[in-house]
Amino acid sequence: MNAGARAVVFDLDGTLVDSVADVAAALATVLREAGIHPLSEAEVRGLMGHGAPGLLRGALRLRCCDSTEAAWMTRRFLDRYAAAPAVRSTAYPGAVEAVAALAAAGIPVGICTNKTAWTARAVLRALGFAPHVGAVVGGDSGHGMKPDPAPLLACIADLGATPEDTVYLGDHHVDIATARAAGVRVLAVPFGYGDVAMLEPDGILADYTALPGMLGLAEAG
Repeated sequence: MNAGARAVVFDLDGTLVDSVADVAAALATVLREAGIHPLSEAEVRGLMGHGAPGLLRGALRLRCCDSTEAAWMTRRFLDRYAAAPAVRSTAYPGAVEAVAALAAAGIPVGICTNKTAWTARAVLRALGFAPHVGAVVGGDSGHGMKPDPAPLLACIADLGATPEDTVYLGDHHVDIATARAAGVRVLAVPFGYGDVAMLEPDGILADYTALPGMLGLAEAG
């Protein structure tokens, strides 16, 4: 896909950052407090992509527990996770460099995630993305949560861009559905939490070194 992008928005978890270890640790604490056996990191990986409410509902479902507990456990999880969101999380190879290169080329970069915006910013700071990111819209930013297109459209507007000139990168079917609903072209990465073979994006980015070419920026670089 040669998109000729004028702005690029990224999902965070599973796209720029592998955050499963920190998410699993916070979730394990909350489950233990409720007397529930914690999930493995592999089980948590399978629940990623739906924000904290979806994570807790999924965890309770896997443990055959009462889903009415999900609301207070979600609040508890958010507190626990916000206290240590980037202890073991890592940026995917080349991701920081790719985001920095976009910003250096004058391409506005945004983050649209179902994670809370404060926690997303903390992760971005810890892993070196923050200086290159112009807008962050999280699940608590007042625009709803993906796959509702509103948060992506809000992020694009914050960047001063339009949907037609923007490319969104994600790893999950939620990201693809969000982009389609927003009228935004979308690339998928195969190293995240979704099954890329089932996503049907506009293109697949297997390596961040290939991103400039896929965005039609190779000549400009």
